[in-house]
Amino acid sequence: MPNILLTGITSCESRGVEALARSLATELTTAPDTTVTVLTQTPDIDAEALRGAGANCIADPFVVSRSWATMRPVETEQHRRERAARLLQHADLVLATGGDLHTSDYGVSTSYLALLDRAQHLGVPTAMIGQSIGPFTDPAETAAFTATASRLDLLTVRETTSRSYLTDQLGFPAARVVLSADPAFLLQPSSPQRAEQLLDDVGLAGHQPYVCLVPSRGVTRYSTISDADHLDALTRLADTMWRVRRRPLVLVPHCHDSRAHNDDRILAREIAGRLPDTPVHVLDRDGTGAGDYKVVLGGAELVVSERLHASIGALSSGTPAVAIGHSPKFHGVLADTYGPAIPATDIHRDVAAFTTDPAAAEQLARLDTAKLRDHLVTRLPAITALAAADLARVRALLKS
Repeated sequence: MPNILLTGITSCESRGVEALARSLATELTTAPDTTVTVLTQTPDIDAEALRGAGANCIADPFVVSRSWATMRPVETEQHRRERAARLLQHADLVLATGGDLHTSDYGVSTSYLALLDRAQHLGVPTAMIGQSIGPFTDPAETAAFTATASRLDLLTVRETTSRSYLTDQLGFPAARVVLSADPAFLLQPSSPQRAEQLLDDVGLAGHQPYVCLVPSRGVTRYSTISDADHLDALTRLADTMWRVRRRPLVLVPHCHDSRAHNDDRILAREIAGRLPDTPVHVLDRDGTGAGDYKVVLGGAELVVSERLHASIGALSSGTPAVAIGHSPKFHGVLADTYGPAIPATDIHRDVAAFTTDPAAAEQLARLDTAKLRDHLVTRLPAITALAAADLARVRALLKS
């Protein structure tokens, strides 16, 4: 019975993390008797979020986050070490996802290498798929990643920006780095009936066209902008979207974090509270999962998102999406998805530049969605095929 340990998962409180974990677990457990064990900081929350995906969720014994300490079972250090050893003893593959953990942005890259290092020492196959890598600013962090990644049985990246960084900056042979796509491109959306129910619950009745804005309360931690300036810019964008497009606005808080600094619901409510005379609807119902958000994002006329996986939820549905981001991963994924015919400035804005540019809201509101949709339709089958190819590679590893 093949047993896969899935690492790189923080918490499904982020619907982007849920999208990764659900896509991989659902696809990999279609093989007979295959089990996927998800190592996470919030095992009870994730077990509920991933219900029906075939995943077993347990507290990660290799990475212990103090900020989620209350979400994990209490255990001694010895018990944690023994649990880690047992997991590896029965593992047939350690599979790392996580999207963009391996960068200096968050300071967690080296800790998420521990399980891969231990598995490699024991001869257990290891793989990283759908990654965004770098940039690293700490030489020690760079060396640690390079040492582990050079011993992987499989390494794939989700955009050409990361592939170039690995080959041109870190010196990886081109043949060792496979270009793929984010696993969340394979996420199955909830039903159209579920979308109607969710939209009706927040006051958007019928089948009227709408646009979506996905704010990130945590993005200011990785930029020079203040929370107040960020809120002002997003409020200006929401108001401009209504004035220009005359479409109701659905705010999609993609991260329902138990830590206030990263809880998008708080920011979404603040934006809506500033626009009492504008048709703004906050989709923050408890229990709203990644598949629910994907079907709502997929039904929009346009999605402007500060969360990358919300952008992917729209793009993978054929819906035009643009990103406001803080790192190369945003530009990389959006540029690869649309292709070179679409100018990068049309589909990605740095969050600091967006916040300080008074013309940015008008430019985003007036985007030619028909043009974006036409390019997306032609590109999407190839992008989805790249993501599916990763699953085939993982299955081949299990058989080897």
